[in-house]
Amino acid sequence: MPGLLSPIQRFDESTGISKAVWTALLANAARANLILPHAEKVFGRQKSTPRIVATGQLWLVYSKPGTSEIQFILSCTEGLLDKYPLFIVPTIPIADLTPELLKTSMEAMCSALLNEPGFKKERVFSIFSVEEVTEAFALAWEKLAKIDRFKDPYYDAIFSVCTKRTLVPQQRAARPSEDVVLEPRPAVEQDAEQIAMLCLDFAATSPPFILTIEKAREEARLLIANKQVWVLEIQKRNGKPEIATIVAVTRKSDGVATITKVYTPEKWRGKGCAERLVRHVCIELLEKYKQIVLYVGVDNSAKVVYDRVGFQGLKDGSLSSERWLEIGFDQSKVELGHW
Repeated sequence: MPGLLSPIQRFDESTGISKAVWTALLANAARANLILPHAEKVFGRQKSTPRIVATGQLWLVYSKPGTSEIQFILSCTEGLLDKYPLFIVPTIPIADLTPELLKTSMEAMCSALLNEPGFKKERVFSIFSVEEVTEAFALAWEKLAKIDRFKDPYYDAIFSVCTKRTLVPQQRAARPSEDVVLEPRPAVEQDAEQIAMLCLDFAATSPPFILTIEKAREEARLLIANKQVWVLEIQKRNGKPEIATIVAVTRKSDGVATITKVYTPEKWRGKGCAERLVRHVCIELLEKYKQIVLYVGVDNSAKVVYDRVGFQGLKDGSLSSERWLEIGFDQSKVELGHW
């Protein structure tokens, strides 16, 4: 375990997380959406969501040397379906991420992981954080763990926020169609198989994190049981209703909810389904939460949809954009998880 003068602190499911770290996470709740809600579930701090009982939960915290000022929080955790990537949340302004700070802090994080009793470096299959942090961590991990990174990122995304102030409540006029679009609604048990197939198809668009049909069915069951997924159905004339779009919201903390999955099968695209359902979910969530956040790929055409709903920083050239990057490591030397 690092000494008292080390800038690194470690926490796990047995030690708990210190008050100072909870305070830092809550103060950065939107950016910490990848870490805070999961930690709250592990330690039973969320009344509406079942507690996660799983070993292998580890958090590393980097503070400015010689002080108690927390600058980075890293999570190496596991959910109900599989192990997550490493997530790192900076708790200081992006403008303060100097090359020297990034090199020093990320090398310290990597060394702490490699010196963690029982930790296997194969566990680090990818890293997701703001672009500057991800690049610095990947460079340090290659150097210290001797595992090469992939040149092309798994995910190159923009972090975006929607609030009551930015929400665009009006709906564009529906495109002429003989199909009947039903009202958006929370998913129910009877939707499980359709949602499972949509989860399977969604994962297939995000290699290497594909799902088996068994895992997709388990994901659908959990989404429905935890009231984390909404659906929009379309009914063709004389036909049965079909789910045309799903929206999942699996991470929630005080004041912040995260849209983690939006998927429309190809046969229903171009009909405005995703925009309608995302707007409906945002309106509903903003009654309870101050911010709705999501990540969207920089080349994903869905940016236009989210922009129309009221998510910020998605227009080309936007100065408010915050770029996040996921970099993977040599798959022959790591054990892939899923998120």
